[in-house]
Amino acid sequence: MSRAIRSFRAGVAVFGIVPRLLLVAVVWIGAIALVPFALWQGVAVLAALVALVVPRSMAAWLAAACLAFGVVLAAPAPERTALAVLLVHAVHVLGSLSLVIPLRSRLSFSALLPSLYRFVVVQLLTQPLVFAVWLLAPSPVDRGIAWIAPLAGAALLLGVILALRAAKNADAASEMRVD
Repeated sequence: MSRAIRSFRAGVAVFGIVPRLLLVAVVWIGAIALVPFALWQGVAVLAALVALVVPRSMAAWLAAACLAFGVVLAAPAPERTALAVLLVHAVHVLGSLSLVIPLRSRLSFSALLPSLYRFVVVQLLTQPLVFAVWLLAPSPVDRGIAWIAPLAGAALLLGVILALRAAKNADAASEMRVD
């Protein structure tokens, strides 16, 4: 009698190191784009490299703090703030995934879809808010992009609709488990 080998197909998959490498790439791009001082750029990238090797060191969040610190050190600009919101959130998501995904594992793209969905919903909610804060800011701030306001409002509405739909689906799923 021979024992059957049990396996399953996960479809397209990547190695578990990919989220960590993406974390380093996102921090590197963010450090170049947002941080005006070479010292803090180096600290951010070095923290991302430490997070690559030892995710439990929480160095990814130090890298995210360096990106936010770079925005505070530079002249105010709405596009830099929007980019910082995007990149710091991406660092947070990738750092969180790095904590739970083993380095040598294989990761199915379908397993990443809920995280990607939440990332998009949060960005759809926060980016219009960043834009609205800039519109309400004092007059020295450049207002040359005020024409984007209707688009930002539509993105906010879409984000709220997606968030409400996700909450409804979560409630429906939890009710099905109780019954």
